[in-house]
Amino acid sequence: MKHRYLTIALVLVALSGIRVCGEDNLSTLVESALARAGKNADQLRQALDDAPEDQKEGVRFLVAYMPQRDLQSLSADFLLGNVRFAYRAWKEAPWKDGIAKDVFLNDVLPYASINERRDDWREEFYKRFKPLVANAQSPAKAAAILNQRIFKELNVRFSRARPKADQSPHEAIEAGMASCTGLSVLLVDACRAVGVPARFAGTPLWADKSGNHSWVEIFDGDWHYMGAAEPTGDKLDRAWFTGRATTAQREHRLHAIYATSFKRTDVTFPLAWDRKVDYVYAVNVTERYASLEERDDENLPAPKPSSRVDVEASLHAVAQLKKYLEAAPAERPALAKQECANVALTRGHAQQAEALLWDDHTERIKQTRADEMQARRLTAGDLQMPFYYTVAGDKPKNGRSLYISLHGGGGAPKQVNDRQWENQKRLYRVTEGVYLAPRAPTNTWNLWHQGHIDGLFDRLIENLIVFEDVDPNRVYLLGYSAGGDGVYQLAPRMADRFAAAAMMAGHPNEASPLGLRNVAFTIHVGGSDSPYNRNNVARQWGQKLDALQKGDPDGYVHWTKIYEGRRHWLDGEDAAALPWMAKHTRNPLPNRIAWRQDDVTHSRFYWLAVKPQERLRGVEVRANLKGQQFDVQCGDIKQLIIRVNDRMLNLDEDITVTSQGKELYKGRIRRTIGMLARTLSERGDPASIFSGEIVVTLTGLQDGRKTGKM
Repeated sequence: MKHRYLTIALVLVALSGIRVCGEDNLSTLVESALARAGKNADQLRQALDDAPEDQKEGVRFLVAYMPQRDLQSLSADFLLGNVRFAYRAWKEAPWKDGIAKDVFLNDVLPYASINERRDDWREEFYKRFKPLVANAQSPAKAAAILNQRIFKELNVRFSRARPKADQSPHEAIEAGMASCTGLSVLLVDACRAVGVPARFAGTPLWADKSGNHSWVEIFDGDWHYMGAAEPTGDKLDRAWFTGRATTAQREHRLHAIYATSFKRTDVTFPLAWDRKVDYVYAVNVTERYASLEERDDENLPAPKPSSRVDVEASLHAVAQLKKYLEAAPAERPALAKQECANVALTRGHAQQAEALLWDDHTERIKQTRADEMQARRLTAGDLQMPFYYTVAGDKPKNGRSLYISLHGGGGAPKQVNDRQWENQKRLYRVTEGVYLAPRAPTNTWNLWHQGHIDGLFDRLIENLIVFEDVDPNRVYLLGYSAGGDGVYQLAPRMADRFAAAAMMAGHPNEASPLGLRNVAFTIHVGGSDSPYNRNNVARQWGQKLDALQKGDPDGYVHWTKIYEGRRHWLDGEDAAALPWMAKHTRNPLPNRIAWRQDDVTHSRFYWLAVKPQERLRGVEVRANLKGQQFDVQCGDIKQLIIRVNDRMLNLDEDITVTSQGKELYKGRIRRTIGMLARTLSERGDPASIFSGEIVVTLTGLQDGRKTGKM
């Protein structure tokens, strides 16, 4: 039996890629290490000189292969104490003869596994845990006992709320918690303290990109695995992650499985929590896991944290994003195709990623759109929209207000509309904010509500947020005559852009007020402004808004002002609309939405979205959010997308979507960099960025539904 252990051990060492160094080579490595140790070289020489003869090889091994950080910091006392108790545990272990010297040196003697803080744990753990395994006759039995006992005894539990991923043993004990990484470091050290060869193992990222994971391997005639703080009785090679491990990819650096080696190899362990670390050596053991037989290990209990997000993978994704953003924009591949784009994020990491993306966005806008802002002219295909603006007052803490003021005219020669634009530039004054008067790109009757206007206004607002520090929640729309026509149309269909809107002396044509649920809307028309029936239509709209507000008291804030005796010109009295609007601030994440697609359709509206094929004129969607539950009522569409972020609800808890009393979805939503980037690029609106989405299928729910229209 003793010969079998020794033979297998030597074969495994050879197969793992860890080659035994001759004495001459070890001496060369020690001399090289001392030369790199700087001022700490004397401490290392003292350890080499003072070690007992039968332990000198152990000290030499550690000095030869320890990373640079340890060469320059570890004391002689630290090394000698570690070596003394490592040899003691090895010699006292009943399984000593089954552990080859090279396995002992590489997997019992080392004082650290990865990049954790260097704690002096060896003597303490020997004295504390040796009694627990007094009756164990094999490394496997001893390791199983330790996995069952030490975490309860130390009062350390699994938690992603731990202070950091790469905790040392004492840091984990002090915190009372650790992630799979910290738990694995702790169990490896406990095993080594009693003479059980153990090493840290794991994958930087599962093949399905669901996160990273760490566990422990112990040697007992062969290498066996076990989940730290996840005991399976006396059995090894059983864990909840077995199925995932079989899908690992040896040739993919992140999707492979590694086991650490103190001795240098030609492979380094990609640490998910700190990719800059390049001194943790490893062997690629993917093939051993990929060849495991299918079992029912998936039924074994996995850790039960408050969040299902893998913190280490989340942290690594943010680090990857930082590196990605360091490249010039023209040199970056598509972010959506990067691995970091689809990794689930913690709430904190999502906030960090959002901040990184926003900072990058603002820099790109400044670089790529400075010319159009200098020229005061936007372009959409063959059309151009010049604009004029002035800035008034001191800038508030959250940014300036923006008033977009639309001129009249329309259906007239260019020079007529040019005069109307010049008039609009000076028609109103604001005490604070940016007052901006654009020139319509066309001279048609519907010059402010053609399809190109929406995109131009989106770009205009996006630019002003960056170049003039406009508060996206204080953007206001107003217009006179044909400009008022535009307000009637644009305010409902672009309601998620505006805090308030003011319509002066215009006509709504076929527009509906349904989408104004979350926008303060004011109407100003002369009582005798009878052309196109403007006066009576304004009264009718006021009545419609009254009815909508009666049915929904928290929405449809409005003010209808009919100036009796006035005709089309209101002689400046309508300026009262501006201070009224200024009292209102946009809520970009309202708890109730009413969305009606106009003749110009949109793909998103507040936190709702639809796919391109579902952008259908006249379709209505009503959606409510209460607590963790969405309830939606939809027109004739097959799918609806619900965007979410942590300002709306708790993404670490289940979210439910219902419609007509039927549950369409229940579960948790992953925050991802890809979704943050996509929703930012859609609008350039920092208050309307979402980290996740739910796609619900509505087929079959429309039958018998009555869709009201206004």
